[in-house]
Amino acid sequence: MAGKRPATRSKWPPTQSQISVAAKRRGDAWRACLAGLCLAQAWAGVSPAIAEDPCSAVGARRGLVLSVNERLELALNGGETLKIVGIDPPRPTPEDPDLDTKSRDRLASWLAGREVLFRPLGERHDRWGRTAALVFAAAGDPSSAVLSVGEALLDAGLARFEASADVRPCRAALLAAEASARATALGVWGDPYYAVIAAADRESFSEKAGTSVIVEGRVTHVDVGGVRMTLLFGPRRGWDFSLTILQRNIKKFDAAGLNLAGSAGRALRVRGLLDMQFGPQIEISGPDAVEVITQDRDEAAADPASPRR
Repeated sequence: MAGKRPATRSKWPPTQSQISVAAKRRGDAWRACLAGLCLAQAWAGVSPAIAEDPCSAVGARRGLVLSVNERLELALNGGETLKIVGIDPPRPTPEDPDLDTKSRDRLASWLAGREVLFRPLGERHDRWGRTAALVFAAAGDPSSAVLSVGEALLDAGLARFEASADVRPCRAALLAAEASARATALGVWGDPYYAVIAAADRESFSEKAGTSVIVEGRVTHVDVGGVRMTLLFGPRRGWDFSLTILQRNIKKFDAAGLNLAGSAGRALRVRGLLDMQFGPQIEISGPDAVEVITQDRDEAAADPASPRR
């Protein structure tokens, strides 16, 4: 990945073709909505059958975007600040110290001064006073079809997917959007700092301690202890990469159909905060941070509705 050059194709602002791609990630009802058939109902707050889709814009609230900051948060005219769920905004990197502001400016060029739809997830603000929400906006003029802002950001390589239980119903679509940009080294994926780290790449780990990373590799051994379960990605414990999960959280993975105890030999993609204190490792608390990599496709490991292998 680090050897790829950034893609030259333009994917911003979002286009009608992006809407078509996003629609394929939904069922027929969401496809119809993105095509514009339920646009009026969405903006009016009416709830037709598509309201059953937890990732649709139907029934959402409305707000005017005053500004966008480097965290890709939206300040609304009513005083509310929206955190777009499922989005991990870029940070400055050694090769591109303005990476965060570039993403901010591109999002602002689309949304600043425009009305958006948003569906808050949860009743309370977070500790920074933000409202975590799914956000939607018209791709072109206000009469055009509604597009998921989170999917658009990921599809354009302006952010990475951020795992959380709140965004689980929309996880597969968001991961698909990220994968599209990653496959062509678009946006942040053209910066070597954001390359997915191979589990055996010790050198890359040493320079990214304390940051959020994505690691791919094959589990060689599973150590089940009384306090935690450890998935080892190499023979040398404390040297090779490992993934740890506290035993009290294992039931979350079982409920999602992900058998960690039987994961030896499986290829995984995991994301989280890199800790180098006892060798490169990531500790996760839920299945949303794990993807099972198969030969022909990636499985959304934490989608309870998906069949398991």
